[in-house]
Amino acid sequence: MCGPATGGQPPLLKALILARTETTPFQPAPMNAAGGEVPLFPDLGRLHLRVGTRSPAAQKYFDQGLRLAFGFNHAEAQRAFRAAQKLDPSCAMCWWGEALVLGPNINAPMFPEAVAPAAAALAKAVELSKGAPGRDRDLIEALAKRYATDPKAERAPLDAAYADAMKALAQRYPKDPTILALYAEAAMDTQPWDYWEAAGARPKGRGAEIVAALEQALKLDPDHPGAIHLYIHAMEASTQPEKALAPARRLAAQMPGAGHIVHMPAHIYYRVGLYRESLEANKRALKVDERYFSLSPSDPLYRAAYYPHNIHFVMVSAQMGGDAATALDAAAKLDASMANDVVRQFPIMQPVKAAPYTTHAQFASPEATLALPAPDRTLVLVQAMYHYARAVAYSQKKDEAGARREIDAIAKLGKEADLKPFGEWGIPAAEIMETARLVASARLADSKGDLEGAAKAYEDAIFLEDSLSYMEPPYWYYPIRQSLAAVRLRQGRLEEAERSFRESLARVRNNGWALAGLAEVYRRMGDKASEAEVRQAYARAWFGSATPDIGRL
Repeated sequence: MCGPATGGQPPLLKALILARTETTPFQPAPMNAAGGEVPLFPDLGRLHLRVGTRSPAAQKYFDQGLRLAFGFNHAEAQRAFRAAQKLDPSCAMCWWGEALVLGPNINAPMFPEAVAPAAAALAKAVELSKGAPGRDRDLIEALAKRYATDPKAERAPLDAAYADAMKALAQRYPKDPTILALYAEAAMDTQPWDYWEAAGARPKGRGAEIVAALEQALKLDPDHPGAIHLYIHAMEASTQPEKALAPARRLAAQMPGAGHIVHMPAHIYYRVGLYRESLEANKRALKVDERYFSLSPSDPLYRAAYYPHNIHFVMVSAQMGGDAATALDAAAKLDASMANDVVRQFPIMQPVKAAPYTTHAQFASPEATLALPAPDRTLVLVQAMYHYARAVAYSQKKDEAGARREIDAIAKLGKEADLKPFGEWGIPAAEIMETARLVASARLADSKGDLEGAAKAYEDAIFLEDSLSYMEPPYWYYPIRQSLAAVRLRQGRLEEAERSFRESLARVRNNGWALAGLAEVYRRMGDKASEAEVRQAYARAWFGSATPDIGRL
């Protein structure tokens, strides 16, 4: 998932938050399943944290809430904690759980509408904690550092205070993997999606503490779903994402009924170049989420953001593996899953809504791409990628006027559109749009036979691509160095082509497109041993029905 907002709150998001919080205080929202009851889902694993309660049923709902919280289905977790409260109103930790999930997380900030319900739940937990077991009291006391009754209170000091309190608890309970995972998450919330610097080589801020806490949790319990989930997020942007590969392979089996958990291994699979595994993981995650939607009304935020995220991963994994049919099918499904009125209020969703156009640019015929309907004119980044795909299509048709018209449209959007809302959500919209303009310009130059002009545009685009912040899937859908390498290959500048293909593969591992190009370089060099080695790697990475077209690299 994308990172959190850093500024204003869209009206629709406000409405969605209100839907979670403006109910009769601490009463579960109506459910469609199990005769109106909050269901106990049978396939959320075995994670258990013993809390002070007289009710075995309340303990079951508490454990379900904790599992769902670690699975980032916060609204369903809230319903479980509320069900536990009904079964045992004296269970302090059942109120702690609700307060916990109403707070910020690495994918969403805490909004003012959640402050009062969180404070009320926490106050109840504090009131009941006098008779609670020691660990329960400690967790409640730590969480009390996270909230203020004033909805305008600055979040950063509160989040830092909570992280510090959880660090102290982790030192007090060094053999408790759940407390270690909760500490790591509290620390991650102070710097969401920003745990590394020096291009992923050096931990940033609390990054080293986060990794150490999660690695200690996994030593204690290698199958702890919360620790694995968070470890994947902690390591994916580093230069060593493979350190999380073995835990990632274990994760889905720990909570097979949680779609986001089933999806999460793909964050590592994609980073280490296991695109087929990434594709299959997300296909399974979609089935899990669709079954869940049939059992529960589900949180609008989960349905609007996490579910499309899985479809997006299906699409990009198929793109990297060359599976055109699957990628194009997923592109259509992704577009249909994201309503314009939702995306309009969530700038963070626009890169995802725009992504299907990249699949058409990569795989579709020019005629099919040019037949696509225009998107909502208020979706600036989506519009830019629509024009990008059309520019690529016109270049494929060698229609210079058409391509220039679309390239100019991208430039016009970049100059005239209000991109401030994107900045408030941490989205590098200007850089994405300029990258699109440059790559489209390179494709046009290539179509005219101006290979040096194409190379120059690609080099400028690479400079921008390298500046884009980390996101998974990436903000730009493929490594542009492979396009530069393909141009150098066609120019006969084989050493430069080899270098650029190698650089591309260093950044995006096992990329079948770049491997195909590199194999061709070695064929032309007459280096049969290197060619054979690269073709073997290509055969493992590529699962498309057609051989990559060097002209579309």
